[in-house]
Amino acid sequence: MVRLLVLLAAWALLTACSLGGGGGSTPEVIEDPNTPREVAHEFLRRWQAQDYQGMYALVSSDVQAQMPQERFVQRYQAIAEEATIVGIDFELLQPQNVESYPYRVTIHTVFFGDIVQENALPLVQEEVARPEGGTKREWRVRWAPSLIFKELDDRTLVHLFIENPKRGTIYDRRGRPLAMDATIPVVGVIPGRVADKDRTATALARALGVPFSQVRPRLDANVPEFYFVEVQRLPHDTPPERLQAFYALADLGVFVKEEVQRVYPNNELAAHVLGFMRKINAEELQQLYPQGYREDDWVGGAGIEAAYQQELAGQKGGILATVTPEGEIAQVIARKAPVPGHDVHLTIDLDVQRAAEEVLGSGPGAVVVMDPRDNSVLALASAPRYNPNDFIRGLSQQEVDRLFNSPQRPTMNRALEGTYPPGSTFKVVTAAAGIENGVVSPTTRLPCPPVWTRFPNFPLRNWQSIDRGPMTPAEGLMASCNPVFYEIAYRLDARDPGLLPDMARGFGFGQPTGIGLPEAAGLVPDPRDPDWKEKAVGDPNPWFSGDSVVLGIGQGYLLVTPIQIANAYAAIARGGELDRPLLVRKITDAQGNVVREFRTEAIGRLPVSQATLDAIREGLRLVTQSPGGTAYAAFSGTGLDAAGKSGTPEAAGGVGPYHGFFVAYAPRTSPTWLTLVFNEGGTQGSVRSTVLARDLLVRLARTPGLVQALPGQ
Repeated sequence: MVRLLVLLAAWALLTACSLGGGGGSTPEVIEDPNTPREVAHEFLRRWQAQDYQGMYALVSSDVQAQMPQERFVQRYQAIAEEATIVGIDFELLQPQNVESYPYRVTIHTVFFGDIVQENALPLVQEEVARPEGGTKREWRVRWAPSLIFKELDDRTLVHLFIENPKRGTIYDRRGRPLAMDATIPVVGVIPGRVADKDRTATALARALGVPFSQVRPRLDANVPEFYFVEVQRLPHDTPPERLQAFYALADLGVFVKEEVQRVYPNNELAAHVLGFMRKINAEELQQLYPQGYREDDWVGGAGIEAAYQQELAGQKGGILATVTPEGEIAQVIARKAPVPGHDVHLTIDLDVQRAAEEVLGSGPGAVVVMDPRDNSVLALASAPRYNPNDFIRGLSQQEVDRLFNSPQRPTMNRALEGTYPPGSTFKVVTAAAGIENGVVSPTTRLPCPPVWTRFPNFPLRNWQSIDRGPMTPAEGLMASCNPVFYEIAYRLDARDPGLLPDMARGFGFGQPTGIGLPEAAGLVPDPRDPDWKEKAVGDPNPWFSGDSVVLGIGQGYLLVTPIQIANAYAAIARGGELDRPLLVRKITDAQGNVVREFRTEAIGRLPVSQATLDAIREGLRLVTQSPGGTAYAAFSGTGLDAAGKSGTPEAAGGVGPYHGFFVAYAPRTSPTWLTLVFNEGGTQGSVRSTVLARDLLVRLARTPGLVQALPGQ
């Protein structure tokens, strides 16, 4: 009944005009129908209004004696649900005699569209008792199941047989499949053909290479003897000769059948981008039931599989038919061919993704690789990882707990959904805000002592214990000198504590990048709102200058995602234009025709002058290429003309391990690669991230054929 209400709601959305028995006009309500035409019209009008009890009142007494009203109503409701009927229109035709009134009915369905049938209402006159006494002769409908569908009779039922379409393939930028529908071999037994269960289990376990104890219980399945009982699914690329070992066991009741299944040929690779499939939930089923979805159907559960579920899924096909008590199709009422899903082509490069994941290891952490020329994402890695194939196979409760309930949160895409303090990677924003607001210039020199003492009662230390002397903002980036950026943030706060947060938003922080997958917005403070701290983080204290100062080195209340940092640095590398990250290049139909194409979309420009941008880029060059740079030792001798920045933010609350960031682009004057490596927690901070980012850049730069021309070039 709930699904019937859903179908009726769908009909209300599908049409804004009233349905009628005369070409779309509202049919007249006849209070006391007596002529054949009036009875025929009123019976069909009540069907149109889903007034099944009212219809029953017009049915002849002999039919009512055989079919109670409750069963009559239930049959109309059940058929409406099964056939996805959401309404009807009707038209009375010219009768040939008074005992059969012809009509044309247009049955509106969600699944098949309109089903048009011509039929005739059998009419009979009966003596009907008057309320005031006596009787009168009235026309009644001698009802039969064929008045619902012509093909229906007393023995048959209406059933919708669903035919699933091929789900679209997800490709990398070079046309290599990352997720696809594939035919897989399924090994199992037919109980009625198994003479000796122990013997069959022993032979099958040996052929599968699994323990006897894993196979034997399957042979005791409580199913009819002719059922196929699945024992194990084999990989989609299982060679034919491997199957011979199972064909040879046919005498023992072992058989192999083929089944179409969602397959991820690279297993864990790019899992957080692709996502996984899951069984449809109850709420979705209520919405999608009219489109042919059933309880055992699969839908995208995360990643591209979920974000492009509608495009990938295609449209289900099927037939509406009458079925005999023996389960055989008697007659077909309507037919709809399935429409294959569209294919999604990503900007991800399989080779780059593999290199990124190998560098990252088992994590926890993330790697982002982008092409700054068009802001396309070449790799998006997160660890720990999971295998999307496991969801198709079926997860144990222990596996569910590990994936969704453990602190490691393997299903979380850390590159997009993890929020962390950016640490010193944020110093480019502080430098930009200071120069643009005139509290420093590109040539201003600020001290870099071991301890910054503007707040005598709260001295703040540099990460180095030596005095580096006065430094320009660019040199401050080179040495990642905390006191330089404490001082800039302090001066900005004195002028307006909102200036630095404003610049942070101008670099894209505090809002999703628009990559097209679920992502966190992060958190940028709003010191101009006196209640911000209490509303955002539950701190009743007002905004202090100290809050601004620690914000200057990417600590405090500021939270960002790895993709936001990578995107901001891609804008720096590109010359100031801030773009949305491009993850999906195009969508094509089953014939390869482009249905939709995606281009790089600018969302603004970094709010800095060319002089400010030049100073920032010079500082990033000094990081890797000056002997005083924090990453000089790591990049020395690599031959890479790279520029970048590290960050070692403290974990939540400033207690415990440090996170580690390193983001870099190369070649510096015409960047084709941008890499960000993030390590969550640990004791090595940005040291490990710097080495891994360097190794990845070297590997990418020295691999022939990885750099591609931009589309259209």
